[in-house]
Amino acid sequence: MSAANANTAGKAEVKQAIQRWQDAIQTRDVEQIMANYTPDVVAYDAVLQLRFNGKEAYGKHWQLCLEMCTNDMVFEPAEAHISVSGELALMYCLIRCGEKDESGQQNVAWMRMTTGYKKVGGQWLIEHEHFSAPFDMMSMKALFDLDPDNEHKVRSVPSGMNTVTPHLVCAGAGKAIEFYTKAFNAKEISRLAGPDGKLMHAEIRIGDSVVMLMDENKQWGALGPVALGGSPMTVHLYVDNADAMYEQAIAAGATSVMHMDDTFWGDRYGVIKDPFGHNWSMATHMRDVSEEEIREGAKGCA
Repeated sequence: MSAANANTAGKAEVKQAIQRWQDAIQTRDVEQIMANYTPDVVAYDAVLQLRFNGKEAYGKHWQLCLEMCTNDMVFEPAEAHISVSGELALMYCLIRCGEKDESGQQNVAWMRMTTGYKKVGGQWLIEHEHFSAPFDMMSMKALFDLDPDNEHKVRSVPSGMNTVTPHLVCAGAGKAIEFYTKAFNAKEISRLAGPDGKLMHAEIRIGDSVVMLMDENKQWGALGPVALGGSPMTVHLYVDNADAMYEQAIAAGATSVMHMDDTFWGDRYGVIKDPFGHNWSMATHMRDVSEEEIREGAKGCA
């Protein structure tokens, strides 16, 4: 067989292997799915951002994926680009991942898939698998809501934003921005002032998250914590060094509500009140704690 014919035959075999992998996923049988992988497979997951070494570890991950999807899973590669060289093959493509709901409607996201195949005993098996997604540098998260078939699609969650965004009313939002810059290393994104000079809307970024602010406006029913006599909410920050940020906030003008301490849920944790009446808690996760340990620790708080 000529090299060209061998390459064509190899591509056809890899396409069959891809279809066999898809069919196995629909069975929801982990053993059938893992039959498509080599024992020493190395895989990277786009959602958990984890690497799995070996068939056993990756099989456990597949089991978790199956348990998360209560309906039919969707793993549909778009046009696959396949290169074959001897006993090795590389396939890359876009892939629609998700599940079908009870009505048959697909709830899916696009990801990139790169797969390395190795021919073992006459069968093409996956030796390397990598799922990835475009990355938003501002919010530091993967983007699963892009549509490669519609380059003009308007994203329902704008770039740089997360699903939940605190929106704070402050008596003096401009000064609040200055405080958050000093206390939490915030970066100003934008501000919109009304005719009276007060801020109708402003945005800052703390770490990977946006915080919106506005000045008090009685006509709109927008009052800050001081005017209301307190706040029923606390904005929580996870940071690399909670002690340092706590001291930084105090130095910037905050008052202590709860001193930094080690907690039974595994965080180094403390709370401050800013000069505008908003409470901020901050923590650094120090150790993973089981639910049983947390419940036991909570008994001491009763």
